Amino acid sequence: MKNGTKLFIAAIVLLCCLVAKSQVAAKKKYAESLFSLGEIATVEINMPDSTWQAIIEHARDKQYHVCSVTINGERFDSVAIRTKGASSLDDVTNMKSDRYSFTLKLNKYKKGQKYHGMTKLLLNNNIWDATQMKDAVVYDMCRYIGLPAPLTNYAKISLNGKYFGCYLMVEAIDKHFCKRNYTDEKTNIYKPYHNLAYTGDDLKMYGDISDFAKVRGGEASMQRVVAALKSVEEGKDIEEHVDVESVMKYMALQTIVVNYDCMTGKNVQNYYLREADGKISLIPWDYNLAWGGYPDDEGDFEGFGDFDPNAFSQQWIDAPMTESSWSKEDVSKIVNFPIDTPFTSKLSKRTFFMNLLANEAYKARYYHYLNVLCNQYIKGGGFKKTINTINKEIGSFVGTEENAFYSSNRFYKAMQTFDTLLQKRAASVLGQINCSIPSTWDAQKADPEKLINSDDINLSDLGGLMVIEKK
Repeated sequence: MKNGTKLFIAAIVLLCCLVAKSQVAAKKKYAESLFSLGEIATVEINMPDSTWQAIIEHARDKQYHVCSVTINGERFDSVAIRTKGASSLDDVTNMKSDRYSFTLKLNKYKKGQKYHGMTKLLLNNNIWDATQMKDAVVYDMCRYIGLPAPLTNYAKISLNGKYFGCYLMVEAIDKHFCKRNYTDEKTNIYKPYHNLAYTGDDLKMYGDISDFAKVRGGEASMQRVVAALKSVEEGKDIEEHVDVESVMKYMALQTIVVNYDCMTGKNVQNYYLREADGKISLIPWDYNLAWGGYPDDEGDFEGFGDFDPNAFSQQWIDAPMTESSWSKEDVSKIVNFPIDTPFTSKLSKRTFFMNLLANEAYKARYYHYLNVLCNQYIKGGGFKKTINTINKEIGSFVGTEENAFYSSNRFYKAMQTFDTLLQKRAASVLGQINCSIPSTWDAQKADPEKLINSDDINLSDLGGLMVIEKK
């Protein structure tokens, strides 16, 4: 065979290999191609300067604008972009920063446009999280116990060719999430503002659920949701209406992470409710303020008084806090958060969960998942593996951008405090399970000497609504 022929054949073989490789890459679902923790992604956003200025000047409107986006080298035109967030959005504005969180919607202006099966991508700025990893860790904990949760990973964001920042990418809870996690086609998903208490059969009483349908929804689905809430209230046929195993996983997670910006605290938000085939379950959401990042001024949690985030933001700009905003008692309440009364609001406002815990079999499942998360994930090495993976992925550059909320040094300090906090939290939960530590608010107040000592923990290291670094 002549050399020219051999070279021609070799070139053909190489071309076929490259084509096959590209086809394999194209077939990868977004879970593999974008959300492989440890493999940094790139998201390049391009738009006219006038468009960017309009976004910044009217950030609170959260209106969509047109841009081009290149995700890991794949370009998409006519992509919709808008700011996202509530109080966090206001705080970025009050700080006169441009580091907003963003929503990218690929198919709003170009029908059918998607990235490996995904049409919507959330980019979080982690404004209140000096660790940069609370969401990522919590959702990793969820998957460890088999609780469906959004995927996360990190991305280097660039704007019009200039590096803009390290952001956390989060999978949206939408039909693609449902397709990835659930095999049936009957899923209905809501994002409620409701405490899940049964208040009668009239569907009009549940507008704070039905008005916030995100996937399907509808009257028939809501009738099944109400039937589930009724079954828990009356203690009858619960397992016909509630995915008890999934809800116990959710409760165990919530108890471990002490997130006051949800039903653990005074709020009734930041969770999704799934109804499928007449059974309900809960999907975790939004944990950048977990482990004490959100001040709770109701129930047993004291020390903050009346709290106005918007008023505080201006005060904070003028005179930023440099000392810890948490007393030793406040920190102890987070480390030793009681597993048998895991709410700071009145228990009469959390009857859905407390009625389930009153069932000894369900409580045993709840304890089981508390034990798994503490013994296997936190103390067994899963947690350290995750934070070390994140550190290797972003540690060399996080905090170096001009608009960063926290410096690189602050990131490392936060990560160390985070590790200490979770080890002590796990020790307290395990102590409560084996009855060596009191497991209710009243019992802890009566016998505080038995609690895990947390005097060496400064929660300000982790960030939070009350604390941020000012350069």
